[in-house]
Amino acid sequence: MNAAAIRPRQRPPTHLLLALGLGTALALAGPVSGEEEGPIVTPPPAPEELTEGEPIEPTVRIIRREWATIEEFSIQGQIYAVRITPVVGPPYYLIDTDGDGVLNHRAEYDPLREPKIHRWELLRW
Repeated sequence: MNAAAIRPRQRPPTHLLLALGLGTALALAGPVSGEEEGPIVTPPPAPEELTEGEPIEPTVRIIRREWATIEEFSIQGQIYAVRITPVVGPPYYLIDTDGDGVLNHRAEYDPLREPKIHRWELLRW
């Protein structure tokens, strides 16, 4: 046998294999025309704009007793300060200084100007 007569087996060109694979995939994908597609769905309305940096306003609940007037300061239902103004004597404050729900005594404090609570919300349900 002649060395020129023996040729190595040739592979088909890569671009032909790629074209054959893409053609098969497109044929299996289905029709391209829009006639056989389902109904067109309209997108939902845009969500409300979120406002960031809005100040959180405290809620003040006033309770009147015979011996004193009690003002509870809360934000989102959590009491962070209580001002007790007795009939006789100066007002005093009970303040949740570390957010654990325990109110501590303090002689002077302005709960509307400086609420000492954490103002971020990680999860709420």
